[in-house]
Amino acid sequence: MQRFLNSQIARLLTLFICTFLFIPAFVHAQSPNVTTTVVDPAADQQLAMHTSARGDIASHPDVPLYRIVGTIDPAKRTWQATQTLTFRNQSGTSLSKLYFRLFPNLPDVGGSLTISSASVNGTSIAVKTEANRYLARLDLITPLTNGTQINVVLNFITTAPGKNGASWYGTLYQDGQTMALASAYPLLANNTNGVWDVAVPNTKGDLVTSTAAYYDVTVTAPSTHSIISTGTASSISNVGTSQIVRMVSGLQRDFALAATKLPSVNATVDGTKISVYYPIGKLTTGKAALKYASQSLHFYNTTYGQYPYNELDIVDLNAGSFEGVEFPGFILIEQDFFTNSSDFESLIIHEVAHQWFYGVIGNDVQNHAWVDEGFATYSQVLYQEALRGASAGTKEKNIFVADYNDLKAQKGDGAIDRPISTMSDYSYGVLTYSKAALYFDAIRTKIGAVKFTAAIRNYYTTNRYGLVDGMAFVRAAQNSCGCDLLPLYNQWVLAK
Repeated sequence: MQRFLNSQIARLLTLFICTFLFIPAFVHAQSPNVTTTVVDPAADQQLAMHTSARGDIASHPDVPLYRIVGTIDPAKRTWQATQTLTFRNQSGTSLSKLYFRLFPNLPDVGGSLTISSASVNGTSIAVKTEANRYLARLDLITPLTNGTQINVVLNFITTAPGKNGASWYGTLYQDGQTMALASAYPLLANNTNGVWDVAVPNTKGDLVTSTAAYYDVTVTAPSTHSIISTGTASSISNVGTSQIVRMVSGLQRDFALAATKLPSVNATVDGTKISVYYPIGKLTTGKAALKYASQSLHFYNTTYGQYPYNELDIVDLNAGSFEGVEFPGFILIEQDFFTNSSDFESLIIHEVAHQWFYGVIGNDVQNHAWVDEGFATYSQVLYQEALRGASAGTKEKNIFVADYNDLKAQKGDGAIDRPISTMSDYSYGVLTYSKAALYFDAIRTKIGAVKFTAAIRNYYTTNRYGLVDGMAFVRAAQNSCGCDLLPLYNQWVLAK
């Protein structure tokens, strides 16, 4: 979720009934005690997977592999690196060009990403840009036939903005304590049947729709900072005043990292280490965030299916332009929301739910944004009901009912399955979050809680690491109940 709506976070909830052991992390909290580099690539990727999901690596041998080696300079707000992409064409047709998305160059992001040179299989190739430098295009000397693998090497430098954060999208930012580098590298565009998805994203919502990939990222950075990322650190070494940190990911559809001076607390829940990097002087709310994340992670594990990664990091950022934004294994939370309020709880549990809906099960966040946002929003209802009883779940749902009723009173109702660029900020928030959540509630009401939970688990098992549209859950739910749910889909999702 890009911007968590204020109308959705007015909560009056009770304090948590569970407690966890909170241990301040005075060293790099994300890193296992590993001092040697693993040689076997498959073993490298398995380091980032939950023990129950390590077999998934062997069943996905041909996903893209990004190897990135470079230097982060928080003072200069730069990440300068060399990226080697190993990519097998599985589009079903020959490709005469490759497109890379350069998200820092979007005007609303406020940064810059410049590719200084490129090569394909060792041969230099020109880099051409399109769409106001949002796209980098490589015209291949020899077309890439279906099934063929290539290596693409790009030398790049990314610069993050360091002031006026509220004017920017905010997830690429240096606030003085934390330098956040979300989607800050050249990301290969999606290709379906030879057609590249090169549409410029609308910054009203999330930006990145991408297929699952592996990441192997090594950074040199000042030892004064902790390096946090998607995946896990496989090795750390110190050289003078610098550190060299190597990070590897599992099957994850994007990569985000940060260099921070912030303290952290952590806990291990169901075999996954959760770390919260909190604002200086706010240990109490750092612990609260960890409690919320821990409880929601456990609830989603038992309800939806096991989180397939061994780490989840939550990082404070004082950008002022969002409330919470999810990335695979990595969540950014705006500093102003580190409070003890129920608003904060709802924000955390929503973003953690996105690790299942967007992270593990992907969707087109620009054209079908409701698919993940609706599930993450409805997860708040299910969580409250499970933790505090039916009345708490109803209270949470009634917030979304009120939002939706207000929109209808203003004659703003409409289809939720449409590009976010066709909605106003207000209608986007209510349709994509509240109405979508109520659609899932309508299914649960029709088929019952037991069959609804079975449908979600089937949906999760069937679509892990893939990209889906709204019909994928309809199929899972219909299989669960043996009934026709298309009328509800037409009523809630498609009706204008």
